[in-house]
Amino acid sequence: MFFFKKKTAGRDTADTPLKRKAKAMPMTKKVQFCYIKPDELNMLLNGDISSVLTLEPVNYYAEKSRYWLCVFYYTEDYSEIIMRFELYENDRKTTATDYYEINKELYSRILLKFGQRVEF
Repeated sequence: MFFFKKKTAGRDTADTPLKRKAKAMPMTKKVQFCYIKPDELNMLLNGDISSVLTLEPVNYYAEKSRYWLCVFYYTEDYSEIIMRFELYENDRKTTATDYYEINKELYSRILLKFGQRVEF
């Protein structure tokens, strides 16, 4: 009878200070990257955060059955920027990484890969 209810067990329910800070920020920006294995992405992010620049943006005309959605949370003056990756498979979020603080130079270089320029 209750088969239509969504299962929430196993979701990322850990409430960290960085997560609370990100959710309280007024602005967000989302970009999409090509799929790589979650373990590889975690190794990149935990090793050197600037290695995000090696990821390939999703081609607009390509099939988007699996991709990483990168969500940026930031303040209006870009003094604080927090980044998180979420894996989408067949238009459903399946997993996500931790929250990472980045500087505005890295944020600008990531958006430049998508042809978007940010003025500070």
